[in-house]
Amino acid sequence: MITAIIVDDEIININNLQALLNKHCQNITVTGSAMNAAAARKAIMQLKPDVVFLDIEMPEENGFDLLRSIKDINFEVVFVTAYDTYGIMAVKFSALDYLLKPINIEELKITVSKIEQSVSNKNQPLRLDNLLHLLEQQQPDAYQKIALPTQKETFFVPVKEIIRCESSNNYTTFFLSNGSEHLISKPLYEYEELLSPYGFIRCHQSHLVNRMHVTSLLNEDAGYLIMQHTAKKIPIAKQRKNLVKSLLRI
Repeated sequence: MITAIIVDDEIININNLQALLNKHCQNITVTGSAMNAAAARKAIMQLKPDVVFLDIEMPEENGFDLLRSIKDINFEVVFVTAYDTYGIMAVKFSALDYLLKPINIEELKITVSKIEQSVSNKNQPLRLDNLLHLLEQQQPDAYQKIALPTQKETFFVPVKEIIRCESSNNYTTFFLSNGSEHLISKPLYEYEELLSPYGFIRCHQSHLVNRMHVTSLLNEDAGYLIMQHTAKKIPIAKQRKNLVKSLLRI
């Protein structure tokens, strides 16, 4: 049985989430709740939960402030928020779980099933460290690491080391400058959203490339990009050619 506490500044949200967990997630027991960061710190210290469902937007100290104030985080975190903001982008970048209000029951079930696996893997602290570091950045930094969760482990890869990403159905393969490859069970469009601020270009339905690793553009057919460390030609979709050229400043 997994123990949980819910942190939210509105009691109606606490009651709603607890009712959903009680009804649809029998393997989780809610042992406590808190309506602000100070009360949450006490509850976490006393109850030692396996997972904290944490509201991001709270007065005085928000959810991120709460995490910064805890020295040793040895519990899972699921962020809960009504806003798809920059904070959620940072959460996605670190491959952490989140739920948008109003909470969708199916999404809640999927999140809980992932928690069951994460509790045993214990790689959450690394993901949270990555998140908090990202939130401190004032602008996109190519040295920032992105969390890439594979079936066996989660890799933390500096953005600058990603040459390109290639999609296959709902999977994305990352090709790195050291020659390694990582297959991730997420669609390419999710990474386009995360990596575009770092200079990545969606040149084709199946391809996302790091502009910093483009060495040349071939004027064959609709065009091809040649990337560092590989001889493979990356196709440019005809309708994207002008956009790609403008982003490459050609």
